Amino acid sequence: MDKMELPPVTPDGVLAEIQGKGLHSIRHIIFELSRQVAPEQALALARVLYLKPDVHGAMAAALLAGHVSYVVPEALRFLRETVTLHPHLKVQDCLARGLDHWLLNVGFERGMVELKDWGRDPREFARRAAVEAPRPWTRRDYFKARPQEAIRFVAGFKADPSPYVRFSVGSAFGEMGKDHPDLVRAELEGWNTKDPIISNTYTFAARHLHSKMGRVFTAPATPTA
Repeated sequence: MDKMELPPVTPDGVLAEIQGKGLHSIRHIIFELSRQVAPEQALALARVLYLKPDVHGAMAAALLAGHVSYVVPEALRFLRETVTLHPHLKVQDCLARGLDHWLLNVGFERGMVELKDWGRDPREFARRAAVEAPRPWTRRDYFKARPQEAIRFVAGFKADPSPYVRFSVGSAFGEMGKDHPDLVRAELEGWNTKDPIISNTYTFAARHLHSKMGRVFTAPATPTA
């Protein structure tokens, strides 16, 4: 019996499939769709989806490009040069998940070189993705044996001018603090909290270590797009 022929994957079809669904479900749907087309076709589809007025189009574009980025370098450039410009935070969350897919496929030895380069990017959402993509950092196999490498990298963004980046830094530290409270506490206690920007990041980062650090903090509001 001949293999059943799948219907063509179209931008409108993708949008109809993912509308009204959460990020977890959308990621699964896009992953399955990406297997139905060649990687270059997936990137072409992502470019069309990104231009749709419905935010779900850009979300799908980020995930779709991320799924093929390890075999199509242009897809990784699309994420960094185009998707990072989108103003909606849901799209940026999908960008982080797309970049994470690239990391899982190329490995962290190579991936950290690229993340450090993203971390120097003038686009705030490129820097945010560099912090967000590997979360939860110290739960990844590579960093289980190298928690201080993860801590040092994330700490490098504590004075970032973008509140989105700083909130991601704080959230990442909160997660790492659950696994390595002593290492995180040692890092945070060396921060210059007289600097208002660093103090803001510190508040986010320390909120899960209140009792261990013997201090009381009031967490600032979460940034919204």
